[in-house]
Amino acid sequence: MSRRRSGYHPLESTHAPRWLVVRSMHGTVLEARRLGDGEHLQRVFVAEILRRIDAGWRVGEFSSAAAMFFCEKESERCVVSIDSTHPLEEQAYGAAHLAGAPVNPQPRPAATRRR
Repeated sequence: MSRRRSGYHPLESTHAPRWLVVRSMHGTVLEARRLGDGEHLQRVFVAEILRRIDAGWRVGEFSSAAAMFFCEKESERCVVSIDSTHPLEEQAYGAAHLAGAPVNPQPRPAATRRR
Protein backbone atom coordinates (compact mmCIF):
# COMPACT_ATOMS: atom_id res chain seq x y z
CA MET A 1 0.00 0.00 0.00
CA SER A 2 1.46 3.36 -0.94
CA ARG A 3 1.30 6.33 1.37
CA ARG A 4 -0.20 9.57 0.18
CA ARG A 5 1.82 12.69 0.55
CA SER A 6 0.17 15.86 1.67
CA GLY A 7 -0.35 18.66 -0.80
CA TYR A 8 1.56 21.15 1.35
CA HIS A 9 4.93 22.30 0.04
CA PRO A 10 6.70 24.81 2.33
CA LEU A 11 8.72 26.37 -0.52
CA GLU A 12 5.76 27.01 -2.81
CA SER A 13 5.25 30.71 -3.53
CA THR A 14 2.40 32.23 -1.57
CA HIS A 15 1.01 35.61 -0.63
CA ALA A 16 0.84 34.51 3.02
CA PRO A 17 3.59 35.96 5.23
CA ARG A 18 6.87 34.00 5.47
CA TRP A 19 10.07 34.64 7.43
CA LEU A 20 13.66 33.55 6.88
CA VAL A 21 14.78 32.62 10.39
CA VAL A 22 18.19 31.67 11.80
CA ARG A 23 18.15 29.95 15.19
CA SER A 24 20.85 28.65 17.49
CA MET A 25 20.73 24.97 18.33
CA HIS A 26 19.01 26.03 21.57
CA GLY A 27 16.14 27.64 19.63
CA THR A 28 17.17 31.26 20.20
CA VAL A 29 16.30 33.48 17.23
CA LEU A 30 19.55 34.97 15.93
CA GLU A 31 18.22 36.57 12.75
CA ALA A 32 14.76 36.99 11.25
CA ARG A 33 13.72 38.64 8.02
CA ARG A 34 10.21 38.91 6.63
CA LEU A 35 10.06 37.82 3.03
CA GLY A 36 8.09 39.69 0.40
CA ASP A 37 4.61 38.58 -0.61
CA GLY A 38 4.77 36.17 -3.53
CA GLU A 39 8.55 35.87 -3.28
CA HIS A 40 10.04 32.77 -4.93
CA LEU A 41 10.75 30.73 -1.76
CA GLN A 42 12.83 28.04 -3.49
CA ARG A 43 15.12 30.77 -4.81
CA VAL A 44 15.37 32.37 -1.34
CA PHE A 45 16.20 28.97 0.20
CA VAL A 46 18.96 28.15 -2.32
CA ALA A 47 20.34 31.71 -2.22
CA GLU A 48 20.64 31.53 1.57
CA ILE A 49 22.49 28.21 1.36
CA LEU A 50 24.91 29.73 -1.19
CA ARG A 51 25.31 32.92 0.89
CA ARG A 52 26.24 30.85 3.94
CA ILE A 53 28.75 28.78 1.94
CA ASP A 54 30.35 31.97 0.55
CA ALA A 55 30.61 33.33 4.11
CA GLY A 56 32.60 30.28 5.22
CA TRP A 57 29.80 28.20 6.73
CA ARG A 58 29.68 24.45 6.17
CA VAL A 59 26.17 23.36 5.20
CA GLY A 60 25.11 20.05 6.70
CA GLU A 61 21.76 18.34 6.48
CA PHE A 62 19.01 20.14 4.60
CA SER A 63 15.44 19.44 3.66
CA SER A 64 13.41 21.28 1.08
CA ALA A 65 10.39 19.31 2.33
CA ALA A 66 10.80 21.01 5.72
CA ALA A 67 12.29 24.28 4.33
CA MET A 68 15.30 24.15 6.65
CA PHE A 69 19.03 23.43 6.74
CA PHE A 70 21.77 23.18 9.33
CA CYS A 71 25.12 24.93 9.05
CA GLU A 72 28.21 25.39 11.17
CA LYS A 73 31.21 27.66 11.32
CA GLU A 74 33.98 27.03 13.82
CA SER A 75 32.13 26.10 17.03
CA GLU A 76 28.83 27.76 16.10
CA ARG A 77 26.00 25.63 14.71
CA CYS A 78 22.62 26.95 13.64
CA VAL A 79 19.47 26.05 11.74
CA VAL A 80 18.07 28.24 8.97
CA SER A 81 14.41 27.87 8.02
CA ILE A 82 11.58 29.50 6.15
CA ASP A 83 8.70 29.79 8.62
CA SER A 84 5.03 30.59 8.18
CA THR A 85 4.69 32.11 11.65
CA HIS A 86 6.37 35.17 13.12
CA PRO A 87 9.49 33.89 14.91
CA LEU A 88 9.25 36.23 17.90
CA GLU A 89 5.58 35.69 18.74
CA GLU A 90 4.54 33.00 21.19
CA GLN A 91 2.62 30.23 19.49
CA ALA A 92 -0.34 28.39 21.01
CA TYR A 93 -0.42 24.78 19.94
CA GLY A 94 -3.42 22.55 19.43
CA ALA A 95 -6.64 23.75 21.00
CA ALA A 96 -5.01 25.49 23.99
CA HIS A 97 -6.43 28.85 22.91
CA LEU A 98 -9.98 27.45 22.97
CA ALA A 99 -9.73 26.35 26.59
CA GLY A 100 -8.18 29.60 27.76
CA ALA A 101 -5.04 27.72 28.75
CA PRO A 102 -1.84 29.74 29.02
CA VAL A 103 0.40 29.67 25.96
CA ASN A 104 3.46 28.60 27.92
CA PRO A 105 2.22 27.13 31.18
CA GLN A 106 4.58 27.30 34.13
CA PRO A 107 5.91 23.90 35.19
CA ARG A 108 4.33 22.50 38.32
CA PRO A 109 6.56 22.24 41.35
CA ALA A 110 7.85 18.77 41.99
CA ALA A 111 5.77 16.81 44.48
CA THR A 112 7.44 16.44 47.85
CA ARG A 113 7.58 13.03 49.41
CA ARG A 114 6.29 12.53 52.91
CA ARG A 115 7.92 9.96 55.11
